[in-house]
Amino acid sequence: MVRGSRFPNGDKVLLADVDEGDALQLSSFLELNGFTVRRGADIHEAMEHFINFQPGVVIVDANLPAKSWLELIQSIRRYEEDRDSDYRSIIMVTSSRYTAELSQKALRAGAHEIVGKPVDQQGMLRKITEHAAVY
Repeated sequence: MVRGSRFPNGDKVLLADVDEGDALQLSSFLELNGFTVRRGADIHEAMEHFINFQPGVVIVDANLPAKSWLELIQSIRRYEEDRDSDYRSIIMVTSSRYTAELSQKALRAGAHEIVGKPVDQQGMLRKITEHAAVY
């Protein structure tokens, strides 16, 4: 089980995902492994959770409507820069729509890495643990 004291921003994960089923499955798995998870179903809810919850890791699903995922990543980075706050790790999750162009946009906007769907839960747990320990 993951312990929050190992991570600079605790054991908090923000999951920005419109798919309730996918979000519930991943958040339940992460919670069973010691993380506290908040879900934002749209960009506004996700930013509100980001500001109030202060997660160490943010998981952004590319299926957020109308490139909201890009706006969310950019908003998070602006918020951090404006407040000179800790730099959170952002993991982008994408389905079969994955393209090199999407990956480049996400990385330029501030994502740390791209993960494909379906999400391998054990692999995601390893990535979150690594990122939470660093950022």
